[in-house]
Amino acid sequence: MFFLIFLVFFENFFFDSFFLQMRFSIFVAWRYLFAKKSHHAVNVISAVSVVGVAVGTVALVIVLSVFNGLEELARTLYGTFDPDLKVTAVAGKTFKADAVTLESLKADPDVLTFSQTIEDNVLVCYDEQQEIAVLKGVDEQYYRVTGMDTMMLDGKFQLWLNNNPQAVVGAVLAGKLRLGLNFITPIQLYAILNTSSMAASLEEAINSRYIFPSGLFDIDEEINAQYLIVPVEFARDLLDGEGLTGAVEVKLKPGIHAEKAQQRIAALFGDTFEVKNASQQKEFYFRMLQYEKWVGFMILAFVLLVASFNVVGSLSMLMIEKKGDMSVLHGMGAGPSLIGSIFILQGWIIVLAGAAAGMLLGALLCRLQMATGFVPFSASGTFVVDAYPVALRWQDFGMILLSVVLISLITIYLPVKYFVKRL
Repeated sequence: MFFLIFLVFFENFFFDSFFLQMRFSIFVAWRYLFAKKSHHAVNVISAVSVVGVAVGTVALVIVLSVFNGLEELARTLYGTFDPDLKVTAVAGKTFKADAVTLESLKADPDVLTFSQTIEDNVLVCYDEQQEIAVLKGVDEQYYRVTGMDTMMLDGKFQLWLNNNPQAVVGAVLAGKLRLGLNFITPIQLYAILNTSSMAASLEEAINSRYIFPSGLFDIDEEINAQYLIVPVEFARDLLDGEGLTGAVEVKLKPGIHAEKAQQRIAALFGDTFEVKNASQQKEFYFRMLQYEKWVGFMILAFVLLVASFNVVGSLSMLMIEKKGDMSVLHGMGAGPSLIGSIFILQGWIIVLAGAAAGMLLGALLCRLQMATGFVPFSASGTFVVDAYPVALRWQDFGMILLSVVLISLITIYLPVKYFVKRL
């Protein structure tokens, strides 16, 4: 108590010094936090407050990291099928690629290679099974643009065999068709021609071709259920699109800034074309993933807000217990703002200690999950990965810390100011 009296007089002498006020407030808040209380319940509530904030923070770190992991997993999976950049016509599904433009694209220092592709809906028949699918014709550079050859479930990524076209089929589509690579029955494809309105008969409006499968790929359930990949020459023949291209798919060199390359390639092709990066090609999916991530963040932030109200209970009981000390300090010249800052700082110490412990524990759990995968998706083994993917991002920790600060302002500052005036 004598030391407190000395600090109060010292503070009054240098009243205009904000720094000294803060040192005094921090010292007293720290002493009150760890000093023995007359009521054991105050210590218990303070400990519960720290644990509550820590648990809420751990949940925030884990949930945000899991969504980050899912996003990176999706980018990896789609990156084996979708190119870095995709050039398509603004109007219409196909176009005639300009040879001069393609040569300029080939000479671009940021471009590793590119592939001309064409795709459309077709009817796929195999034995007695029928399914609507997306036929995608690709050229010989396609395996370098994407990572399709690394995602084969059975067979191999082979589009030609002895000058005969081959098809690579999605695993789910193959299952629906009951298609096997060892069978001798070919796949029959039907496509409605663009000139069908001028056809004299139904036979003239529909093209039909046969092709044998060479492999099954496994990327994503949606892609696996829709696509079969064939040589671009075969697709153009079936779709009656001789010389036409549906898209130019571009593979950038490693380490290239995609946004700058996208702008330059868009200028090369002109206003009648649009160039999309990997995120824009799956814009709806990644946007929904971000929405889910931040909705989960807001729900858990609200839980953290509720948990932080334990701090109010702890501080209110401490202020009642220290009412005598507050009267002494007030009698020696300490104003309400100085007395209030003591308990505000104590509340901040509790909240920040819980947040720091929660972020550290959450980061350790995420690192453990990344190293061992101790939380699996399912015992069935039907997922692309066996365990929940996680990825730590420092900006998420910044958002969590900012949320803790805002929650502290709501749950600490206003109640303490109110109680100080009342007491």
